[in-house]
Amino acid sequence: MTFHLKRLWLLLCCLTLVLSCKEQVETKKAEVLTLFNFTDSTLVNVDDLKDASHTFKDGQLILTTGNKATKPTIKITKPNDSSWGLKGYHKVKADVTNIGDAYMQAEMFVGNDPDGLIRWYCSNYVDLYPGETKTITVDLAWTPWVYQPQLEVVGMRGIPGKIKTDQDAIKQITFGSRYAVTTNKITIDNIRAEGILTERDTTGFFPFVDEFGQYKHKDWKGKVHSLSELKESAQESTKNLDLHKNGAANRTKYGGWADGPKLKATGFFRTEKYNDKWWMVDPEGYLFWSAGVNCIAPKSPRTGITVREHYFDTLPSKDDVVYGKFYNKRGKASHGVYSTMEEYTSYNFYEANLYKTYGQDWSDTFSDLVHKRFKNWGLNTVGFVSDSMVIKQRKTPYVGSIWIRNTPKIEGSKGFWGKFHDVFDPAFRKAVKISMGAQKLGADDPWCIGYFVDNELAWGDLGSLALGVLKSPETQIAKQEFVKDLKKKYKSVEALNNVWGTTHKTWEDLLKTTKTPDDQKAHADLATFYEKIADTYFRTLKEELGKIAPNQNYLGCRFAWANNGEVLTAASKYMDIMSFNKYEFSVEHVGLPKGVDKPIMIGEFHFGALDRGSYHVGVKGAESQEDRGVKYQEYIQSALRNPLIVGAHWFQYIDQPVTGRFDGENYNIGLVDICDNPYNELLDKVRETTYGMYDYRNDFKK
Repeated sequence: MTFHLKRLWLLLCCLTLVLSCKEQVETKKAEVLTLFNFTDSTLVNVDDLKDASHTFKDGQLILTTGNKATKPTIKITKPNDSSWGLKGYHKVKADVTNIGDAYMQAEMFVGNDPDGLIRWYCSNYVDLYPGETKTITVDLAWTPWVYQPQLEVVGMRGIPGKIKTDQDAIKQITFGSRYAVTTNKITIDNIRAEGILTERDTTGFFPFVDEFGQYKHKDWKGKVHSLSELKESAQESTKNLDLHKNGAANRTKYGGWADGPKLKATGFFRTEKYNDKWWMVDPEGYLFWSAGVNCIAPKSPRTGITVREHYFDTLPSKDDVVYGKFYNKRGKASHGVYSTMEEYTSYNFYEANLYKTYGQDWSDTFSDLVHKRFKNWGLNTVGFVSDSMVIKQRKTPYVGSIWIRNTPKIEGSKGFWGKFHDVFDPAFRKAVKISMGAQKLGADDPWCIGYFVDNELAWGDLGSLALGVLKSPETQIAKQEFVKDLKKKYKSVEALNNVWGTTHKTWEDLLKTTKTPDDQKAHADLATFYEKIADTYFRTLKEELGKIAPNQNYLGCRFAWANNGEVLTAASKYMDIMSFNKYEFSVEHVGLPKGVDKPIMIGEFHFGALDRGSYHVGVKGAESQEDRGVKYQEYIQSALRNPLIVGAHWFQYIDQPVTGRFDGENYNIGLVDICDNPYNELLDKVRETTYGMYDYRNDFKK
C-alpha cells in the first residue's frame, strides 16, 4: 500500500470513528425527558374529562374535579396523539400541589394498558393537604435494571428484570382525584421521565428459586444459605422474644386497656362510643382496640409448580416420605396462569422450612410461637382466614371468617372475584345457612370478636348491579323481582317506556331482553333496585348469623375500592362494625355517609419493600424494611386519630412466595419471611406503636 493510500485509509478510519461517536452521543437518552411543558398550551391536548375542568396558568395545568363521578379525571396527550418513546426509562414523575381547601388524594395513571391489572401497576397517588406539594412517581419496570431479551416468566406479578408495559405505546397521562367527597383543585407541573434502565444478560437465570423458596440470584440480610443457618436463625428469633416476653404493661387478659376505664362487662366483645370515640369493649368491660394480622396460616404460602418446574433449583420427589406431603393439588385459580387449568400442583416451601427447623411437631410449634410473638409485638387479634389450631388455643382474641358459597349468581353481573349473589333466589338463604353452619368456629366463644362474612364484593357504581340483573336471562329470580317492582310502580309498560325511552311491547318483552336501557333515563329505578339488593343481602346475613352466633359482632363484608354511600347506608342498618380493606398511607379521613355513625374496622392494609429478595411491594410500597415500620406506625396512628376506627389488621403474617400464590401475587408483605424469620426492623416499630396505642388514642383530641 502506498503512502497516500495509507494516509487515506487512516483518514477514513478516523472519520468512521468520529461519526460512530457522534451517533452514540445523539442516541444516548437524556437523564430527564420532559413529557409536557405547560408554558405552551398548544402542545397539550386535554380531553376525556369526567366531572372535571382545567385551565392553564403560569406554566402549569390547573385541574378542578367534582365529586359526582366515581373517579373524576382528565386525560392529557400530545396534539398528534404520538407516544414519547419511553423505552429505557424507569420512572415517570409529576409535581402536584393542592390549591383547594380540603385534604385530597391526587392520582396519576401512565398509559392505558389494555390489561386492567397492568394499568393499575402503572399508577400511583399522593395524599395532599391544602397548600401541600408532592411528586407522584410511577415505575415502568419492576426493577431499575431489565433483562434483555425479556424473559418469559408466568404466574408472578412482580418479576425481576421485567418491564411492566409496552413503553413505546405510552401516549397518555391521566390525572384524577381518588374517593372525592368535595370539589378539589390541584396544579400539575413538570411531567417527566427519569432514570435510565440498565440491561442485564439472561444467561443462567433459570432456575431462580433455591431449596428454601428464596430468590437465588441475590443476597440480602437474613437470607438462609444452609440448613444450619435456618435452624440458627430460628434460635436467634426465639431468643429475641425473651427481650419483651411480658408484652405491653397495661393489657387485660384479652388485650384490652387495663389502665383505662372499666365499662359494662357482658362476657363478650361489643362496641360503645366513649368520650366521642368508638371503641370495642372486651368481655371484662375494658376498652379494646384491635391491632391484628390476617392469614396466620402455614398453608397460605403455596406456590404453583405445574408448567413452572424449571423455576426451582431443588424440589423433592412427590413420593418423598417426608417432603412429599408439602405438595398439594389445587383447583382452578381465579386469575393468572392457573385460571385456565382445572387442576394444578402446588408446593409449600414455608411448611417445609418449618419441618426442617422444628421436626415432626412443627405445626404445634407454629401455633405456640404465633401467640408468643403477638404478645411480644403488642398485637391482640388473630385476623381473617387464620389457622384453626391457632384460634382454638384461645390465647389471643380472633375474628371468625365465613365465605358464602354455592349461591345462585346474577348472571349479568361481574367483579374481580366473581359474580354477585342473587339474593332474591330462595336458594341464597339456604346457601347462607349451610355456609354459616359449616364455618361457625367461634360461636359463643368470648375470645371471638365477631365474623367477617364474604370479602371484597363487587358492588360497583350506584345502579350497576341492577343493570347486571337486566343483562341476565329471564330465568334469573332477581330479574323477575325487578320486573315485579316496575309493574307495581308504573302499572303499564307504556308508562315505563315513556321514562326509560324504551319500546317494550309487553312486560314479558322486558323480562326476555338482555339489552339495557339508557342508565341516565332509568337511573332512579336502577338505584332503587340496587339499594334493595344491598338491603336484602345484609339483612339476610345478619338474620342468619344471629341464629348461630347471637353474642358475636357482624363485622361485614370488608368493602374494597370505592363503595357508594347507598351501599354503606344499607349495610349500616345491620352491621355492628363496618369493615373496609383500605390500602392507603393514612386512614385519618376515612368516614361514612352523612347520618351514619358506626364503628369502622380496617380489614386489610400493608406495605412491602424490595430489599429482601422480593420483587413486588404489594398494594402499597416502602423503601426498605425500616421504612415499612415507619409506614406501619404512621398508618396505625392515623387510624387511632380517627374516632370511628376501632381496629386495623395487617395483611398478612407470612410473605407471599417469590413465585406467586394461586393468582400470581408475590408480595413482600409478611411480618416473617418464607423461612419464618421475623423482619425485626419492621417489628421494632410495630412494637413501639402497639405498646403505646391506648394512650395515643385516648390523649389525641381533634
